[in-house]
Amino acid sequence: MMKEKTLAQIIASVGPLDAAALERCQTRLDNLTKPLGSLHHLEFLALKLAGATGQHRPALQQKQSLLVVAADHGIAEAVCEEGKTTVQRVEDACRLNSPLRIFAAQNAAEVIVVNAGLREKNVHEQVLQASLALGTCDWRQGPALEQDMVLEALCLGISLAQAEADKGVRILGLGSIAHGGMLSALILLAIWGGVPASLRQQAVSEKMAKRLSLVEEALALWNGETDAKAVLSRFGGLETAVLCGAILGGAARGMLLVLDGVETAAAALAAARMQPLVKNYLVAPHVAAEPGFQELMFLLGLPSYLQLNLQQSEGIGAVLGMSLLRASLHMLNDMKTFGEAAVAVAQDGPGAERQSHAVRD
Repeated sequence: MMKEKTLAQIIASVGPLDAAALERCQTRLDNLTKPLGSLHHLEFLALKLAGATGQHRPALQQKQSLLVVAADHGIAEAVCEEGKTTVQRVEDACRLNSPLRIFAAQNAAEVIVVNAGLREKNVHEQVLQASLALGTCDWRQGPALEQDMVLEALCLGISLAQAEADKGVRILGLGSIAHGGMLSALILLAIWGGVPASLRQQAVSEKMAKRLSLVEEALALWNGETDAKAVLSRFGGLETAVLCGAILGGAARGMLLVLDGVETAAAALAAARMQPLVKNYLVAPHVAAEPGFQELMFLLGLPSYLQLNLQQSEGIGAVLGMSLLRASLHMLNDMKTFGEAAVAVAQDGPGAERQSHAVRD
């Protein structure tokens, strides 16, 4: 009962972006010495930061961290996924010379890797041990997670995000390490938005054909319920539920939440089903090559920017997105307005109505 109350309070406390900060930020952006709207997406990101922080000109140094949640799925063996196990991928992510750690260091972002439900033992000193179960059950035999376990995972995610907010973190990147997590994400997408066309297009390969078959099998088993907690219980992963909770908890504390690939986007969609206002706090920095990603972006109403064709996830795309956010802050803080630079404003066109020498902040 206490955890249900906590979740309800968090969902209710997610509010809209700060309207006054958005208005003042837009005024400054319109008056920077550049053509009106010419830095498009960077301006959009600056507005997101202003609205989330409540500051029209957020400081350059925004504290950042990256939350990477790891767990196993009971269905994983049927997915035909090759390569390293979840534990091996976790160990790779913990190496100081891994791409994740190197990029995070360049962005001064702390990396928090969380064991939310690994089947294999992992005692790496850099892993936060918060295991709720030894992975999920195989949803072909029943629910992947019991309802009370979903609630536990959501509350764990909330507490993780709140702990970062208490440290002063304003930008929280998200990552997922889960053998079988991609399939789970595709099932959630199929339930809330239909089987993605990109999955059908890629089903020429054995691996993708198997995933499509399992997605269709899941839909045949499903009773049509669209409640987020019910869907997470039937087909979700522990990592998805924890990330969903972190998104809700982070949005409630005014944090900007930076997604990675399909798995974090599916967690964001689950959070948005519980509280649509969380969409205001989401950023999708790169165009993930995974099937279903563009469909998820459409449902979340988010643009994505960098075409990196990453073949490795675990939060790398999210931490690279922090560089874009930093660039938007440099634009907002380092560029001068027409008034500050004593440069002539536009005499005609849309700029004439929105630019003034009086804007100096």
